[in-house]
Amino acid sequence: MIPEKQRQIVKGLLDCYSMTKCIHENENKTFDVAMPKIAVMVINLNGKHHLTNCLDSLQNQTYQNYDVYVIDNGSTDGSLMYIKENYPWVKIIAFTKNLGFAKAYNEAVKKLTDTNFVVFLNNDTKVDNTWLSALAEEIFQDDCVVAVGSKLRLYYSPTLLHNAGTKISPVNGGFDIGLFEKDGEQFSIRTYVGATCGASMLVRRDVFLKIGGFDETYFAFFEDVDFCWRAWLYGYKVVYAPASVVYHERGGSFGQKSELGIFLGGRNQLITIIKNCQSLTLLAGIYFITPILMARVVLSLKEKRLGDVFATFNSVLYILKNLREIFYKRQIIQRNRVISDRKLLSMGVMATISETIRAELRLLPSKAVET
Repeated sequence: MIPEKQRQIVKGLLDCYSMTKCIHENENKTFDVAMPKIAVMVINLNGKHHLTNCLDSLQNQTYQNYDVYVIDNGSTDGSLMYIKENYPWVKIIAFTKNLGFAKAYNEAVKKLTDTNFVVFLNNDTKVDNTWLSALAEEIFQDDCVVAVGSKLRLYYSPTLLHNAGTKISPVNGGFDIGLFEKDGEQFSIRTYVGATCGASMLVRRDVFLKIGGFDETYFAFFEDVDFCWRAWLYGYKVVYAPASVVYHERGGSFGQKSELGIFLGGRNQLITIIKNCQSLTLLAGIYFITPILMARVVLSLKEKRLGDVFATFNSVLYILKNLREIFYKRQIIQRNRVISDRKLLSMGVMATISETIRAELRLLPSKAVET
């Protein structure tokens, strides 16, 4: 039997048909000048050193009707006192222990009943003053858009990109568009994307909760990709808004490379493709990800990083031990999907296998697993 906890995680997935028309609807709405309230949620765990830049940049937004919440995951570095003393206008939702990105955000979204629009924002960010307006304009003009993401530039190299949207992939779950590339016109076009980075993402609260929110078993890494992928399968849309600019330290929220990060990243990318790919696509993905995983192991061995090797093997072992639970979630998603992988490929939101392999080869020497 599947544990009741897991049934609760996925029970919202059963009501997924109400917006199936969204994929084919015209976008003919105008921007809602009434400015509905938006809740901006900044996730934090012992990130006091990040908060000044982040919260200062949130004070001068051109969008007027918003509240800022710090979602604290049991910090012990004085973060909460620092916020209370220096940013009394910031509201706090504090947990007594680290729930991870996924569960902390899920619990916080449930508490915010006075708004239907919420933003997920990492604490290691600084935003432009039109950041929120640009996100809001995209989501208000089309009821079928469930998530909008920002252009993420590297904080310490602001001419270079971290993320200009994400392509979902049957091989590795997904990869950042534009990573480490110089910003330019090709990254300044509003477009549909497979997913947006959870470092800066605006979502519709009702739909977020309706289709299950973030998968809490992920804890951290790939929960944003998994949610957006699921949203596409259920007939919603995900948009990249290049006018919404964020400067992101990339890895500052979770810390630098760690064995835990490698384990979570590897495990969650496998769960993501198992849950969301159609059968033939999944088989192809597994066929091609196997040599990629082995290449990571060989690279780690070559550089004498045995902890990384064990983390990679443990991620695969977790999948094998929990296949029943993962396939239970897969069954629900596949039963209720309204769009095919072929359609996602034709729309350009899903990467081809060759695109994914090129992305993997480009980043293979990198020793970082970051969010």
